[in-house]
Amino acid sequence: MRQYGVVIRLSSHPRLGVTRSARSGVLSIGVAIVVALGLIVTPAAPATAANGDFGFSGHGWGHGRGMGQYGAYGYAVDHGWGYAQILGHYYGGTSLAGDAGNPAMTVELTRFTGVDTIVTAPGLTVNGVSTGSAAVLVRRTRPGVFAVFTGNGCAGPWTSASDQGSGLVIASTAPAGSPENLLRTCEATTTHGYRGTITVVDNAGTQYAVNTLWTDDYLRGVVPRESPSSWGTAGGGQGMEALKAQAVAARSYALASGGRASGAKTCDTTACQVYSGAVLWPWGGAMTVLDAATTDSAVAQTSGQVMRWPNGTIARTEFSSSTGGWTAGGAFLAVVDEGDDTALNPNHNWTMSFTAAEVASALGTGAIRSLTVTGRNGAGADGGRVTEVTVITTAGATRTFSGAAVRSALGLKSDWFSVSGATESEARSVVTALYHDVLGREPDSTGLATWTAEIVRTGNASSTAAALAGSRERLAVIVAAQYQAALGRQPEAAGSDFWVHLFEIGWNVPDLQAGIYASDEAFARLGQGDPLAWVAAIYRDILHRTATPDECRWWIDYAARNGRQAAVMGITRSQEAALFRLAGYYSTMLGRAPDPTGVATFVPVLMVGRGDLSLPALIGQSTEYWLRAQARYP
Repeated sequence: MRQYGVVIRLSSHPRLGVTRSARSGVLSIGVAIVVALGLIVTPAAPATAANGDFGFSGHGWGHGRGMGQYGAYGYAVDHGWGYAQILGHYYGGTSLAGDAGNPAMTVELTRFTGVDTIVTAPGLTVNGVSTGSAAVLVRRTRPGVFAVFTGNGCAGPWTSASDQGSGLVIASTAPAGSPENLLRTCEATTTHGYRGTITVVDNAGTQYAVNTLWTDDYLRGVVPRESPSSWGTAGGGQGMEALKAQAVAARSYALASGGRASGAKTCDTTACQVYSGAVLWPWGGAMTVLDAATTDSAVAQTSGQVMRWPNGTIARTEFSSSTGGWTAGGAFLAVVDEGDDTALNPNHNWTMSFTAAEVASALGTGAIRSLTVTGRNGAGADGGRVTEVTVITTAGATRTFSGAAVRSALGLKSDWFSVSGATESEARSVVTALYHDVLGREPDSTGLATWTAEIVRTGNASSTAAALAGSRERLAVIVAAQYQAALGRQPEAAGSDFWVHLFEIGWNVPDLQAGIYASDEAFARLGQGDPLAWVAAIYRDILHRTATPDECRWWIDYAARNGRQAAVMGITRSQEAALFRLAGYYSTMLGRAPDPTGVATFVPVLMVGRGDLSLPALIGQSTEYWLRAQARYP
């Protein structure tokens, strides 16, 4: 029996620490979003690898201790709970207090641990003294001593300025209310802007960078990374209660933390809770403000509020993405989580599959004859979370593992799982659908056989969808479509190879459209040399609507001042253009319009990221696509 979950996961990256984000990532938007497919079977007997595969079906995403973020959303939007009721449900034994104030928070910026710290901002100072430069580089030269260099920008060139002791403070005298004036850390391809100051310290021979700022300002950079800011508008605004619960949990967790080697109270990764600062400003790109009005409001409305134990100490309020329907217990009693079964949650139920060889390698057992769940905690369906797994090898040896150890070794979403692949006909249907939807053609015999075997082996379409969506053939298909739309012809071989190469080194569809539509050939064909006709044609082709006279005049003036390519880029990178492309992918692959979660998640990536390359793969991995493929190509 195959059981299916929800379509596209809001966040899917595995988190390593004590929290697990409901957002993914951004997608930080460094966010990879993956939907697991496979055969869900709850065995009544030991699972055997007769066909070379083990299937794992489970519930939830993360450790399950404390609050479930999707559960908080479900309780707020589906059940009408307020944030205090949500927090009281998950953190039994504690009480909500409003007396924590807004103390300073110190955050270790882990990307700069053990390396030079480079910071840019207007009005830079080091230990209160103006540097008179646009950037500073701080480098540990000997125990407790840092050399400070000044430069004209993040790339230097650098001039030696002074030596400073451990604990030097980098700040800016520019007005802090403007995002452009924030301290920005210089990195390979981007800069991150931070409120407050950055302190550089030496501890046991390692250089650390620590951001010091007020706790509420810190939370403005945490809450939208841990729970989607779009939740605040759900249910007529009732979703704000979930964001306020997240703000209190994040504040309590941070204030109850401490003891990092850098001397900071917390860090900026999933090992603590995700914190990306206030702005992201890629080189050559536009600045993105990482705050959001809803999450800023959630922080402000709960300012100073924490969960306290009866003895007055602040509770270390762990949380995870999805409990699966029951919390895991631990510092807080295990409780049923009815909110987790909200329609928005893609991780309430999940499946994964592995070959017997993969499981054996991960567990270090040698060849496996059977794998059986032999212990559970009793809280929830199937007996609850796994406490013990017994493996019998083909040599007759018996090994036991904790559920947490199996989860860690295999990268499962949680330790609440059951153990048991895909039929060849099911796999052929999905491969055929992917070839049609991604490449626009029937599968060739070799491709059909190869990818069918891959899906039968894994029980899901993950690798197949990703390979086809990112293939050179698909990139050439994209290029050809844009040539046909803008130039009314197919690309010559050299032109196709040129654009495909640019895709491979980081370009995306908006870049491609800007390059082609701004060309002399496109200007002559679409506008016959008339800028007004040219802009109107771009609106017709890219946005599929008629441009207003004011829009035409605006872009004509913009092109005159900045060049045709900059003008086209402004149109192709618009939210409207991204939404139209997103609707096309959903219509082609799922036969429907994008849902609000899909819009909120993928439109930003299609605007400035490489969503046109990743999105077809993500949809192609989803359960919804799997089911539709069976109906389309039985």
